[in-house]
Amino acid sequence: MRADDEGPVKLIVPAWGITSGADGSGLFNELFRFVAADGVANYQIDYVNYEEALRRVVHGQAECVYPVPIQTFDMFFKDAEQVDLIESLPVFISKSYIFSRPGEPVLARLEDMRDMLLIQILGENYNHDFLGLGARFLNVETETEKIKLLLAGRGHAMIGSVPDILYSFKALGVEILPYNPDFSVLDYPNNLTCRASARTKALVDAFSARIKATFEDGSLKAFIAKQGVPLHLIDNFLAVPAVSQ
Repeated sequence: MRADDEGPVKLIVPAWGITSGADGSGLFNELFRFVAADGVANYQIDYVNYEEALRRVVHGQAECVYPVPIQTFDMFFKDAEQVDLIESLPVFISKSYIFSRPGEPVLARLEDMRDMLLIQILGENYNHDFLGLGARFLNVETETEKIKLLLAGRGHAMIGSVPDILYSFKALGVEILPYNPDFSVLDYPNNLTCRASARTKALVDAFSARIKATFEDGSLKAFIAKQGVPLHLIDNFLAVPAVSQ
């Protein structure tokens, strides 16, 4: 399938480090190419920071963003509800956890974050959940920067998504910092989200159809495993979204 004669759809991909590199490398970029398959030519891709990626879609400077769900726009932009957005099935669902410094207590509930300084990616905007606790936020642009700042004592804890953050721990040669695997502060679907139009709907539908087909034949799980996600984790992030539509 080709986009119509208006040319390729402008797609923005947030560049946040190892799993989504500005050079097109990383888990999420590889997954996009796998799912889009021969439809990659329908997209003109640009890589910017997370906040700018959202802004360009809301303000009509780009038609699509990946891997970002509609729920993120609703959290970050008050005027996002004025934009008609559509989204695909997620390639998988990341789960966000609170990571503590070595030797510090593992956080097990929202109340544990009262008055803390939390490190997050610029644009992730978990603030809406935690502001009532007096939590403050230190915003950075990459996952590895979050880890480095936390280890340097610049914050009390950091918000990191699994499996994404595992790549940064490995790259830095750092043991996985303490966290409670039963306390996810956000389940984050990794979708293709677009401003609604006839041609973006066709692309979103095709993307969803490929996700569903590759989930059912096992090739999506196999591809994710090849990208380095531990096999024992994949089903936790993959099975629910892939059968939901």
